[in-house]
Amino acid sequence: MAAGVIDADYRSPVGVVLFSHSEVDFSVKPGDRVAWMISHVIAAPEVAEVEDLDAIVRREGGFGSASV
Repeated sequence: MAAGVIDADYRSPVGVVLFSHSEVDFSVKPGDRVAWMISHVIAAPEVAEVEDLDAIVRREGGFGSASV
């Protein structure tokens, strides 16, 4: 199985390349489900460069720690 990425400005038809490693013939009929397509929204937030960050209070334990 392989995956690909389709650019946001792509406007042509999307196809699927199907290959069987089997010795037995395999046929695909119109309407057969042979692939999945998953859509994701790509966020492009505005970024502001700053000289310094405000101080914040952090707990002990470090990144990913949920200890109380």
